Amino acid sequence: MESKLLLVTESGSVDALYSLIKEVPCILQKVDDLPLIHTPLHEASSTGKMDLAMELMVLKPSFAKKLNEDGFSPLHLAVENQQAELALELVKCDPSLVRIRGRGGMTALHLVAKKGDVDLLTEFLRACPESIRDANANGETALHIAVMNKKYEELQVLTGWMQRGRKSEDGYTENHVLNRGDRKGNTALHLAAYKNDRKGVKQLLKCTSLNRNIKNKSGMTALDALRANGSNMNKATEIIIKISGGKTGESLSKVEKMSVFLRKPVTFREYCSTGIARYRSRMSDGARNALLVITALIITATYQTASQPVDKDKLEKLDLGEILLDVMCLWGFNTTAFLLSIVLTFLLLPAGRAYTWWYIFIAVPLVCSFWTMTYMKYHPSIFFDMYRLVALGFFIYLIVFYVRWKCIRQKKVQKPKTELISERNKTMVV
Repeated sequence: MESKLLLVTESGSVDALYSLIKEVPCILQKVDDLPLIHTPLHEASSTGKMDLAMELMVLKPSFAKKLNEDGFSPLHLAVENQQAELALELVKCDPSLVRIRGRGGMTALHLVAKKGDVDLLTEFLRACPESIRDANANGETALHIAVMNKKYEELQVLTGWMQRGRKSEDGYTENHVLNRGDRKGNTALHLAAYKNDRKGVKQLLKCTSLNRNIKNKSGMTALDALRANGSNMNKATEIIIKISGGKTGESLSKVEKMSVFLRKPVTFREYCSTGIARYRSRMSDGARNALLVITALIITATYQTASQPVDKDKLEKLDLGEILLDVMCLWGFNTTAFLLSIVLTFLLLPAGRAYTWWYIFIAVPLVCSFWTMTYMKYHPSIFFDMYRLVALGFFIYLIVFYVRWKCIRQKKVQKPKTELISERNKTMVV
């Protein structure tokens, strides 16, 4: 940075800055052209020159995203030098500044978690909620850093923020951050256990999404990490981990590697689940909504048919052929349409356990009431004969579907290389 610009920055005078710009109009642009440089905004942020920093944010907002020769952005320096008010103003101008990675991959949120400031940490999370997922060069999140530095209040803020998130992606964020391992595979719980930190372990175990039995790259769980302290191990911490479900690595079943799983042939169950997932993903929202309306209408019509009373005197006067036509065909087709509509509605639901369980809780009583009303209309033998036909039809379809899958699978299997070579030679001879 030029000496004149440095003097203006140290003075903190906005008027002096504009006077210098009149003398040298491109002075700020020359600074901006360099990839790594200590800009006037860096200097103003580290020394708390609020007015000058805000003016520079207007003139050259790109300065806020530049790193100096030491690998720090203006926001990093403001946090490092405890200029909390200035740091908040910078974030108000551009919330994405919280996620800028500096030296060692550290973000401003990581620095706050390391140095400690619950109010500033909270404001950073409110301004940029996604920043809680960021990790530094060692794979450590703000949660890891708070545990390593024993910043318990900051740890409470971070865990409380994740547990209270109400957006659709907040569940994934909570599970991802709590169970994320660093480069050595250590989660925040591992680090607290290694440090024999009872308070940190207790706070983390309050989180329901925390997996107590994740193994690090050394094959150790949090309980193993705690016991690595030997005679210095805190017995109360060991009891807390055990009560919460923590186990040793040896007592856990071996987790199958993804490479081993992928080498296995696809099972019929996987084929069906993959087909359902692909069917859901390729369907547009408009088509899904239209089909849901159709299935709802079919379910309503077939259910109303089942709820209508039957004239038993008239039924007794019917001969065998008319009974078969009325009961077996009419009610068989009605039941088939009802059940297929229930199944199709399930297939049209968006992916997710919450949708699945809610649908099961609603659909099961509906199906049971449908069967109960049908059972009350006719003699038990007629009822069971009718549903045997429906079950037989479903079983035949399942067999046909399974055989079709086996045929497709066999077609995809390539012939051995020897056969391919021999066939190629025969073709050449001909």
